[in-house]
Amino acid sequence: MKRMISILLTAILLMFTFVIPTNATNGGSEGTKPWMNTKLSAEERTELLLKAMTMEQKIQQIAISRFNENDRGEPIVINRSGTSKYQSGVFPPQGTLPGCEWQDTGRQIRGIAELGIPTVRMTNGGTGVKGGSCGNDPKATGLPSTVAMAATYNRELNYEAGRILGQETRAFAHQVLLGPGMNLVRHPYGGRNYEYFSEDPYLTGILATEQVKGIQKQGIQAQLKHLAGNEQETERWTMGVQVPSRAMNELYMLPFEMTVKNADPASVMCSFPDVNGTYACDSSELLQDALRSNWGFDGWVMSDRRAIHDTVAAIKAGTSVELDWAPQYYTQEKVQKALDSGQVTEDDIDNLLRPRYIKMIEYGQMDEPYDKFVPEIVDPMVNGASARKMAEEGSVLLKNNDGFLPLDGKPKSIALIGVEWFAGIAKMSPRSVRDNNENVNTPYTVTPKQGLENVIKELGYGTKVTYNDGRDPNAAAKLAAESDVVLLMIGDNPHETKDRETLGFPRIDLDKNPDRVDWVEQEPLIDAVLKANAKKTVVVLKTSGTVLMPWLDKVPAVLQAWYPGMEDGNAVANLLYGKVNPSGKLPMTFGATEREAAFATEKQFPGTRQDTGKPGGPGPYGNGSNQLIAQYIEGLEMGYRWYEANNVKPVFPFGYGLSYTTFKYSDLKVKRVRGNRGVLSGIDVSFTITNTGRVAGKEAAQVYLTLPNEAGEPSKRLVGFEKVNLEPGENKRVTVRINQGDSNHPFSYFIPKEPDNLANWADGEWVTAKGKYRVHVGGSSANTPLEKEVPLNFKNR
Repeated sequence: MKRMISILLTAILLMFTFVIPTNATNGGSEGTKPWMNTKLSAEERTELLLKAMTMEQKIQQIAISRFNENDRGEPIVINRSGTSKYQSGVFPPQGTLPGCEWQDTGRQIRGIAELGIPTVRMTNGGTGVKGGSCGNDPKATGLPSTVAMAATYNRELNYEAGRILGQETRAFAHQVLLGPGMNLVRHPYGGRNYEYFSEDPYLTGILATEQVKGIQKQGIQAQLKHLAGNEQETERWTMGVQVPSRAMNELYMLPFEMTVKNADPASVMCSFPDVNGTYACDSSELLQDALRSNWGFDGWVMSDRRAIHDTVAAIKAGTSVELDWAPQYYTQEKVQKALDSGQVTEDDIDNLLRPRYIKMIEYGQMDEPYDKFVPEIVDPMVNGASARKMAEEGSVLLKNNDGFLPLDGKPKSIALIGVEWFAGIAKMSPRSVRDNNENVNTPYTVTPKQGLENVIKELGYGTKVTYNDGRDPNAAAKLAAESDVVLLMIGDNPHETKDRETLGFPRIDLDKNPDRVDWVEQEPLIDAVLKANAKKTVVVLKTSGTVLMPWLDKVPAVLQAWYPGMEDGNAVANLLYGKVNPSGKLPMTFGATEREAAFATEKQFPGTRQDTGKPGGPGPYGNGSNQLIAQYIEGLEMGYRWYEANNVKPVFPFGYGLSYTTFKYSDLKVKRVRGNRGVLSGIDVSFTITNTGRVAGKEAAQVYLTLPNEAGEPSKRLVGFEKVNLEPGENKRVTVRINQGDSNHPFSYFIPKEPDNLANWADGEWVTAKGKYRVHVGGSSANTPLEKEVPLNFKNR
């Protein structure tokens, strides 16, 4: 009898699970669910679905509704008070995703079974899949930091990063990946700079486009973030930014515009800041005028967590989903009140739902069940090999006096010195709002010592590696003095919600328990080691970006490895020993002081307090202070543009990076390209690169453009790049086409309709300058040996 019951239960279970797609049909009307007819277009299906929904159902679908998807365990009871009371509730297991453990900060939009609408799950990404709708993070590839990905200047590797992220999101039974992060590295203090690409909008837009394409090719929706003005973490929930219209359009919005037009992302996340007088998620100027009207975006928008400030304004702006523990502004009561008062209409609500449902149908997510984890679709070794290559190509050789690197078999001893985070374990991007170095849950990691020993063994050398964790600077100095080579690995510790406090090397709390501390100082360690043996010390930086190095002249070599990810040890060792020739280029400028460029004054960063009538201070609701406002008074003079405009020489310029070989640029030609009826449409920039050294290497050649004087630009701008692999003595002819109609507006500048009205920053037009343009080609923004002036007269579009 028991066996018969078991067989019957199995049969019943199969009846309910073996349905792919769950409710869809290949034809006909599907009776009571005509919107599940897969022969209809996504738009037709969506309209039928919207007509069938009640208002209560529609309101439920525009907000996150975390719930317990597991198939076992006791109900989860959350009991909070004060401003967090809305997060409370009892959450019994629902069985919608067996094995999905409770995640208090859940990122689900709960489905409606009777309508065939599946639950939508979202996970954070960028440097690896972690922080989704289930508390048990999957095994996932620990990729290098995003800024390291930008330093590759490699489109294919960024597409591969997207492929990995998309594939592993699907394996985790999630449909949406929250990323990539695309805010610009306006200043080096940014607590999340490691999640962003670059100070340059073009480089950011090109590489973000590749990542989005890679993600979405796996059937996963990408969500660009954070639109817009999210260049700092200090008081992020309440602070505001004041950005001149030209800078807003030519710099901070441009990478989003490029990616929307070139990659067709499914969704966008609106940001925390009050942008030119209106909070981003409540801003029709941002989400309607710029995003939809100007760029043609047809996807859906989700708020950052607790970033909505007004129910009616957010609905009218088109914020499709409120992200929070539970809705605060998109509650049944508040939305219904707005409907009853006539402030919003049912059409407004439909406009929030329509693009999300269309995307779900287009991606097959309305029909394909995401009801189990499928880790078997991931090959961790293949993805790990890709992660290693990314870390290798993203590392930047900043200094290498007298060919100190690569290392060979002559040294008999190597002192590997540094705090555990940077020298004892694989350094991955932090994935926490706390200073605890929490990371992606990787299938494996390679420590620096393991990586060095792997290469030493492979090359047949007899060098011994000894690790010192830096807790005792005197012991570290003694080891350094006794060793033939010193590898000093040092880094920083930014994280979400907190900007960096110093551009030096901070002390590190190695205790992950927030109630205890275990500080290890880095600056005394650096001083002690360099005093003992600076001439034999290679410094390996593992930072989020710019750091100040007063000791730079004392050491022969410096390698910027960023946060290399789970293959840290192998990647860095391969570079140090020359198995791989460094080819990374800086995606940001390394300045010389704590205050310069776009962070020269407190007014610029972190901002000063203004009485705007809005609450300011730390935390989601502030503390009664006046609002903190960061003023982008530098305008277009941000990053390398500031250094060039003000004739200031940085320590290391944007685009800079050394190699173990040398390259020569020659024979620049600029050819006008004509389209229909002979109308000028762009230029072809052609040049020759020759490897003049003794080893093979890759060079990321960069093309910049100076616009005619009428444009009023502070400097040249990056408009193209190409990474070329050359054997010793080999040369290649490279052609980079720059079209007037490209999404980065390479020949144009933005004229605001009302330059002095920040609230109307999106209104204006892109104008193509007439006159003499100057083309620059070279290996960095400060080294362009090939330059040519060319008169151009485009017809404005």
